Amino acid sequence: MTFKKTSVLTVLMLSSTLALSACGESDEVNEPVGNESQTDPAPGSGDASPGGGTDEESIGGDTFGFTEFSVDVDYPDQDDAIDISYEEDRDNIEASYENKLENQNLAGDEAMDEIEPVFQTLDLTSDMTDEEAIESVVGGFGIEAGYKTIEIDVRFSDGTEKEFKGKGN
Repeated sequence: MTFKKTSVLTVLMLSSTLALSACGESDEVNEPVGNESQTDPAPGSGDASPGGGTDEESIGGDTFGFTEFSVDVDYPDQDDAIDISYEEDRDNIEASYENKLENQNLAGDEAMDEIEPVFQTLDLTSDMTDEEAIESVVGGFGIEAGYKTIEIDVRFSDGTEKEFKGKGN
């Protein structure tokens, strides 16, 4: 009888360990991030590492000019209609993209595939006005007119945090 208890406990322990190790952070980006169209990266351009995330030289937001980025768009009939987030912490990147208007809810690599092309053309700076930053983000992501509010939070690579807010258009 002792043998059966031991083997049952062993099986339970192994199965719970496997189940827990399979549970990962769903927003984690595993694919390389950076400008893939370049053949020879410029020094300090922050190309992604082959294992995902960014390489040691691009720690600090050199890839896109910021380490954190989030957008929240509310429409009159739909709060949080668009919710985009990106966070770079050393070589770990998390991304999510939700657009309730188009029934899209993406996380991790799929979200990064959606937002990376916009990030590569987005040129946000901490000295931009709210209107300039909002116009850039709305155009880049193709956000439809008629929103009630938009809020963009950015932590730039120099550590500066900026919040851009706007009301309906």
